[in-house]
Amino acid sequence: MTDYPIIVFAKPPVAGVAKTRLIPALGETGAAQLHARLLEQTIQTAVKASQTVYLFTAMEHEHEAFIDLQSRYAITLLPQVDGDLGARMQDAFARVGPALLIGTDCPNIDAALLVRCALALQHHDAVFVSAEDGGYALIGLHQPFDELFAGIPWSSAQVMPKTVERLHKLQLRWLEVAQLWDVDTPDDYERLCVHFPDLCK
Repeated sequence: MTDYPIIVFAKPPVAGVAKTRLIPALGETGAAQLHARLLEQTIQTAVKASQTVYLFTAMEHEHEAFIDLQSRYAITLLPQVDGDLGARMQDAFARVGPALLIGTDCPNIDAALLVRCALALQHHDAVFVSAEDGGYALIGLHQPFDELFAGIPWSSAQVMPKTVERLHKLQLRWLEVAQLWDVDTPDDYERLCVHFPDLCK
């Protein structure tokens, strides 16, 4: 367990809204159901690693799935602010303080990896789990450095490279703890079903 809070960012599992790039393969309902399973798996992992878990919700902040997870896992629900992903992450760190932040697309992140990242954060300004597609699946910070989030081309292969440029510019001590794959495309879904068949019901 770690003393660092864990922030989870999530959309509601609404058909036509969640996992839209998987809709051609799974349909709107199937994509939303997969998102719901990934969301719960992420919360289960987070509560194994930290006693303090914040679920920052987007869009339908009082969606029944969020309320259900709050009641079953004793997590705190907070609404994401408006703005791009960078603005929303910056706000979350400003509200929570030193923490780890993850999404729901990377089932490879387990409790042991979260604890490793928390231990690394004790000796660094920032820690990351990068994603094979050029983004990152986890960021841990002691404070919300504005330049890490402003003007980043989110949802592109340049997210991590641009972030690394900013880290060097700010002369921050940082560590890439691991690199993993996440679940965005039909090919990713096939990979998910090989490694995590329970998530592909």
